[in-house]
Amino acid sequence: MPRVKSKSRKPVVQDRPSARTLLLRRLRKSRKPIVFGIAIVSALVIVPFGLRGVDALLRPVRTAAAGVLADGGFRVRHIEISGASTTPRAAVEKALGITRGMPILGFSPAQASARIAALGAVRSATVERLLPDTVRVDVVERRPIAIWQQPDNRFALIGPDGTVLLGHDAAAARARDPGLPLLVGAGVPQHAKALLALLKQYPSIARHVVAAERIDNLRWNLLLRDHTTVKLPDQHEATAMARLMQADDRINLLERPVLTIDLRLADRLVVRPYPKGFLSEAAAPGHQS
Repeated sequence: MPRVKSKSRKPVVQDRPSARTLLLRRLRKSRKPIVFGIAIVSALVIVPFGLRGVDALLRPVRTAAAGVLADGGFRVRHIEISGASTTPRAAVEKALGITRGMPILGFSPAQASARIAALGAVRSATVERLLPDTVRVDVVERRPIAIWQQPDNRFALIGPDGTVLLGHDAAAARARDPGLPLLVGAGVPQHAKALLALLKQYPSIARHVVAAERIDNLRWNLLLRDHTTVKLPDQHEATAMARLMQADDRINLLERPVLTIDLRLADRLVVRPYPKGFLSEAAAPGHQS
């Protein structure tokens, strides 16, 4: 019988493994079982719980890892604070919320930054870890525009938008900027910006002013260097200041020894001199004004 040739079998071509299969194989062969475990757990949690679920699940892992690294020397030893020229260091450290000796990976820099930025005197803050043992805090402060002597005689600082800058050291601010004006009385923060803008329009008057007092939360008295009081009206303050500048140009009024200059009347400027003998008494040794 004729020999029947058998049909040759076609070679079998194996499909290339998927990218996921290759990744899992590499992870299994690697010497990093912790990474492999985290990858598997993350894959199981992301779908049903989302990223928040992953964060909650991995938080104990991060805490344990921080403890292990802390045993290897990764602990907070140094806290560097820059930019807080008038904000007390103790206030910044309290808001930072960490202590020396704790694991340097055991806190959230973002949350610490938010706590520091919540201080009234601070505009923004950045917290960084400098491994292995240093935490650096960079603070940007709000620039005060005035010192406020409150009705209870406590001192605070006022920011550009009228905000009272809590946690700010008024004495340190005055030492850094001796020209910072002193404003006295109730209702000062809401009206400070307008007053300082008015004084800026009349620099020849402003250079004589050492303080301003808010009267009945209606108007201002300007206190001059030679103890003269300028009484501004409760309306049309700019018009009154223009009249005062004209009088000063004509007769050098602001250099004269007078007790008060009353600008509250729209059609006149009333000047009240010191009582007779007052100046000689004021110049006498031991006199207190």
